[in-house]
Amino acid sequence: MGTKESVSKVLKKAAGILPGIGSYQDKESIRDSDKKLRDHISTKLAYYMDIIERLKTDISRKGSLSFLKDLDDISRQMDKVSRTITFASRGYAGVFDSYLADEKALSNLFEFDQSLKEEVDLLDSLVSKISEKNMELDSTMLDEVRDLLLKLEKRTNEREGLLKR
Repeated sequence: MGTKESVSKVLKKAAGILPGIGSYQDKESIRDSDKKLRDHISTKLAYYMDIIERLKTDISRKGSLSFLKDLDDISRQMDKVSRTITFASRGYAGVFDSYLADEKALSNLFEFDQSLKEEVDLLDSLVSKISEKNMELDSTMLDEVRDLLLKLEKRTNEREGLLKR
C-alpha cells in the first residue's frame, strides 16, 4: 500500500494525461503562488502602516502636530495600494470571455508582482528612516515615501492590462 504522497503523485500523473487537466493544474499553481506573493506584499504594507500609526501617536503625544496630516495621507495611500494588490485579479476569465489567460500570461503576471515586491521592499528603508527620525521629520523624507507609493499605485493599475494582452 502506498503513502499519501505516492498516491498524490499517481493521481497528478494520471491527470496530466487527460487533455487540459495538466495545463489547468499548472495555471492553478501559478495563481496560488501569485496570490501568496500578493498576500506577502500586503502584509508588509500593513506592517509599514502600523509603524506610521505608532509614529503618529508618538508625535502627537509629544505635542507636535506638524506632520500628522502628511503621515495620515501616507498611511491612507499605503492602505489603498495594499487593498488593490490584495484584491487584484487572479487571471480567471468567464466561460464566454474572448480572452483566456494562458500560462505565459499568468507567469508574466507573477513576474510583475515580484517586481512590485521589490519596490515595496524599498519602502522598508524609507519607513525605518522616518521612524528613527521621529521628531526630526522633514518633508523631503515624506515626499520620498509618497513618490514611491504613487509609483506603486500606478504600477498596480497597470497590472490589469497584463491580462488583456
